[in-house]
Parts: sequence; C-alpha cells; structure tokens
Amino acid sequence: MNYIAYLILRRLRAPLLTVIIIYSVSILGYVLIPGQDGEGNPVQMSFFHAFYFVSFMGSTIGFGEIPYEFTNSQRFWTLGAMYATVLGWLYSIGSVFAIFRDDAFLRLIRRANFSRTVQGYVEPYYLVCGYGHTGSSVVRNLTERGIRCVVIDIDPMCIESLELDNLPFDVARLCADASDPEALQDAGIEHDQCIGILCLTNVDHVNLAVSIASKLLRPDRPVFSRVETQEYARNLASFGTDHIIDPFEIFSDYLNMAIHNPYRHLVYDWLTNPTHRSVSTAAKPKNGNWVICGYGRFGKALKSRFDAHDDVTTIVIEPDPDLRGIPEDGRFVKGLGTEAATLLEADIKNAKGIIAGTADDANNLSIIMTALELKPKLITVARQNQRSNGRVFAAANVDMIMEPNVIMSNHIHALLKTPLLYNFLSFIQSKEEAWCEALVNELNELVGEQELDSWSVKLSKKLSPAYHERLRTGEILQISSLYKHPHDRDKRMPCRGLLVKRDREIILSPDDDLALRIDDEILICGMRTAYYWMTWALKNENVLRYILTGTEGADGYLWTWLKRIRGQA
Repeated sequence: MNYIAYLILRRLRAPLLTVIIIYSVSILGYVLIPGQDGEGNPVQMSFFHAFYFVSFMGSTIGFGEIPYEFTNSQRFWTLGAMYATVLGWLYSIGSVFAIFRDDAFLRLIRRANFSRTVQGYVEPYYLVCGYGHTGSSVVRNLTERGIRCVVIDIDPMCIESLELDNLPFDVARLCADASDPEALQDAGIEHDQCIGILCLTNVDHVNLAVSIASKLLRPDRPVFSRVETQEYARNLASFGTDHIIDPFEIFSDYLNMAIHNPYRHLVYDWLTNPTHRSVSTAAKPKNGNWVICGYGRFGKALKSRFDAHDDVTTIVIEPDPDLRGIPEDGRFVKGLGTEAATLLEADIKNAKGIIAGTADDANNLSIIMTALELKPKLITVARQNQRSNGRVFAAANVDMIMEPNVIMSNHIHALLKTPLLYNFLSFIQSKEEAWCEALVNELNELVGEQELDSWSVKLSKKLSPAYHERLRTGEILQISSLYKHPHDRDKRMPCRGLLVKRDREIILSPDDDLALRIDDEILICGMRTAYYWMTWALKNENVLRYILTGTEGADGYLWTWLKRIRGQA
C-alpha cells in the first residue's frame, strides 16, 4: 500500500502544484486589488474572504459578489481566475482518471490484493511458479482434490487463461517474474500454510532461483522442480531439491521398464497415468534392435539405459553427429530419419522398434510414417513437443507418445497425491515380474479400462476419528473393513490396499485379514467413488457400526431422546 500511495502522490504532483499555484495567485490578486463599499469608500479584501471566494468560484458552484459589488478591476481579475481554476481542476481530475487507467497503478492494486489474499489463507496451499501446460494440469488436479494453489507466471496470457479456466474455486494469481524475491514474498513463500513449492517455468535458471530461495527460507518444505539440462539438474541436487523432474529421464526409465519389466511397467503406468495402457501390451516382446532418431538429451538418455542390457541393441540416426557426440559403440547413421534410404541404412527391416525423438513434431511424424511403410509391424515411439499436435499424433496410431508436459504433470501428480505412492513405486523395483503380474491382474479386475486412483489413509484421531476410537478401546479391526460399502456391508468397494506404513515397518500388498493399529498409514488404490465412501466411514461412527455389525442407528441427542420417548410409549 505504501507503493500505491507513493505512485498516486508522484503522478499527482504536477496537477496539485498547478492547482496550488493558480489558487495562490488568484487569492493574492484579490487581496492586492482594491475594492469599494456601497458608499464608494475603498476596501481591501482579506486573505480569508479571498480564499473563500476563489474556493467556491473554482468549484463552479456559482456565487454572489461579497461583501460588496466588485469593481471593474476585480471583475477583470475574476474572469482570468475563473478560467484558470476551471482548467486547473480539469487537468487535475483528468490526471486522477489517468492514474486509475494506468497499467502500473493497476498492477500495484492487483499485487496488493493478491498479497492480502495469500496472507489471509488459513488452509494449506501449494505455490506454483509457471502456469504453462504442466502447471495448468497440476493446478487443475490439485484444485479438484480441494487443495488450494497460488500461481505466479510472467506471461500475462497464462494469467488470463487461469482466469478463464473452469476450476472448482478461485486461484490467487500474480503476473510477475517468479525469480523476483519480492514476488515470492507476496506469494507467501514463507507463509506457514505453504506446504510445497512447484517450480514449473520453462526457464531452468528461474526454477533454480526459486528452489534456492525456498530451501534457504524454509529448508523443511518440499520443492519440486522441472529441469531441461543436466547441468541444472546437478545444481538443483547439490543443495537438496526434493524432486528434480526431467521428462527425458523419466520417460527413458519408463520405456526401459516397458521393454525389460513389462508388468512392473504396467503397475507404474496404472498408478501414475490416468489413461493407462491395457494388460495385453505386456505380452508383446520388445527386446531386439531399436532405431533411435535424434541423439540429443532424449536420445542419449534412452541409449544409456538400453546399453545396460544385453538383449537390446541400438542404432542412432543423427544429422549432426559431430555436434551431438558420436555414440561410443559407433553404431550410427548420419541423417534425419525421414528418408527411406536413411532408415534402410539403419536396418529398419530387422528392427524391433523405432523412436522418433527429435525436437520437431513434423519430422517425428514423418519418421514414424516412413518407418511403418518399410515395416508395418514395428513398435513406434514418438516425442510430441507441441500440445496442439495431440490429435495428429493420435491419428498416427503411435504405440507410445512421449509428451514432456504430460509426463511431468503425471509424475508430479503422483508425488503430490500421497508420499506413500512414491514409496510404493520405489519398493516394487525389487519385486519379481510374477508378483507384478498378479497385482496388475487384480487391478484390472478392480477398474478395467477406467481410471485408477490412489489415496492414503491415516488412522489418527484427527483424520479417522471413528476408527481411532475403536482401536483405542482395544477392538480388533481388519483392513478388509475399509473395503466394505457403507450402504451394503456385504458388497466390496472397487479398491484394495497397496502398502501399510507402521512406524518403521513397511507391509506391501497387505492381506485382507491384516489387523489395523492406531496411526497406521495405508496406501489404497481403486475407483475414485470408493475414496468418498471410505472417507465417510473413517469419520462417522454410525457408518462404521453398520459396516462392522450390520446394526443401523444414531447416537445424537435428538435420536436418543426420540428412542427413549418411543420406548416409554
């Protein structure tokens, strides 16, 4: 507000000085010019009468000459003063209107309102820096779960699109440079209710600046940062950034898992990707020779993972091998991969799959279409750089589409939903394929082709009062009670437990007869509707009583009184 007052005073300095000078000269003129009374005697107007007269004359109210009629000299002076004061006021009022139409002033007003709104938050929120494709997707997912967000973006178009997005509730937004410390302060980077920072701008240096500021001010708060270069990734890791999100590294691990551990890949895909792949994809063998078109960050990440396995070989197609660095094994072909001759030189007819990983969407589509003409039964992977090309890539029937923004959004969403999901995905890396296959088959029976959701439950007094009270009294409750429908206890809801965290113990894929304990944290997956029914049972004693015993009833004072009256009757 101090900045706003300063801007108003600075912009009105010239108009106010103009009005003051006009009034001063006019008043001085009336004091110096002699008048006369009704008898013709000379009189001199006082400063008070002069100020009084100029004040209501300047406001164009209309007047009678006081206390006596003016002389010709006074009337001549009045003519000049009248026009001067009117012009002065017009200039001043016009300046005031100009201030309220000034972009800088409006930005200050919006920023002051934004800061006041954020400081008034009494519920947890995430600070999201960058509202591009990734940021908008993350904000939508969070708001649909009832979690508040605060958004900073330097692009006015992104802020305008946020205003037009049909979100469940209003999101505080600020058009500013996220690397500006004052903007971060206004956005509540030190606010007690800020539970995490998401650095999702398309500039690595800005993400680095925000991450450093957050870790210096609140080291205990988690920071999620996207990154596009290995140099910045190492820099972010050096001071303890919690989650460094590189879409090329994530997708390289994803594709490598799909080739060598298809069922583990499906577990990961089902839990992180709303449009998960079908179970039948795991049965397709993917080992063999792969052609990688483009040896940039994406191509290098893929090749480094494929080279770690003996059952997969690679041939790289790169138009500028001297700039990118020739692969160490020397298996490369110079070219784009859009020409049939280049693909034939790369032995495409004996390849298992092809990866179009260049930075140009048109070239990637051309590579895929040309490769399929040469070998129709080919596993195809394409990098989609522009979100607007989604329909074109879908029409190309590509087996796997690598869209960086979608990959980052899904990965962040999985991390934010519950930390237990991240733990579960880490633990299954050591599980055998047979274990993962059995889990995939169970998940397929639960939801089929529908979206699989996941959530966590903590049996604490605050979050699960109904369960907590029964466990506190020593009653034994099994985890299967969480799966019962609150309207039909004999019906199992479409959900199952994936992990139970108990003190320092981790229980993967718990059996239905597992006895629950106070403060257990449980990771559950299933249909989203099951989450709402389960939350009701965790908090409502009457619902839990019906689930456990089949007895319906109510414990409120009104219902107890009515039952007592009915019994007496």
